[in-house]
Amino acid sequence: MKNFRKKIEETLEKLDLKWRDLPLKTQFRYVILLFGFYLIVGIGVLVKVCYDLGREEGHMTIEHINSSGVLKDRSEDKDSVVTNPKNSENGRERK
Repeated sequence: MKNFRKKIEETLEKLDLKWRDLPLKTQFRYVILLFGFYLIVGIGVLVKVCYDLGREEGHMTIEHINSSGVLKDRSEDKDSVVTNPKNSENGRERK
């Protein structure tokens, strides 16, 4: 785990050095470009919500997520014994 963390830190340090080596004008352009993309995505979501609200009599229905049939079949095959999650920690019983 330490090697993985060290590798990530080294990679981020390299990327940071590359970013700092760029001229300020180029950094500014990248920041403006990313902000513009974020703004376009936000406006797109807002337009989609307004479109959905206008299409369905002015309200949106919020419903529970239904599980697929595959998951329901698996849950029926399990034993009906219910375990208390407070008595277990990471899949093991507490002492």
